[in-house]
Amino acid sequence: MAIRLVTQSGNDYVPELEAVTTEEFRTLFEQPPRPISLHSNQVLNNKFRYLGAIRTGDVFYLFARLDPYEQAALMEQQGKNLSPGTTDLHAASATGQPVGQTSTRPRRSVPR
Repeated sequence: MAIRLVTQSGNDYVPELEAVTTEEFRTLFEQPPRPISLHSNQVLNNKFRYLGAIRTGDVFYLFARLDPYEQAALMEQQGKNLSPGTTDLHAASATGQPVGQTSTRPRRSVPR
């Protein structure tokens, strides 16, 4: 999944990933969602983006932790027009960039 994220975005930034079973949902959520209701790229509690399920013996549900800038943009957007809890990632943030799409970090001006 990490390789797929890097390939799709063209960015070397990989978000923190969480792979959990249904029994482990409470480690991420106070009120866990039902797995059947999860949709790809759905944002939950302004903290996690659902990436999909992986079946390797058990079923693991993969989530990416949102960075603080994405979280702030989502909360600002929800204050304007969306219901709390979940949101659509295809909506644009205040900067005009889709909320789920990370930008490329600038290069360092001073080499290490």
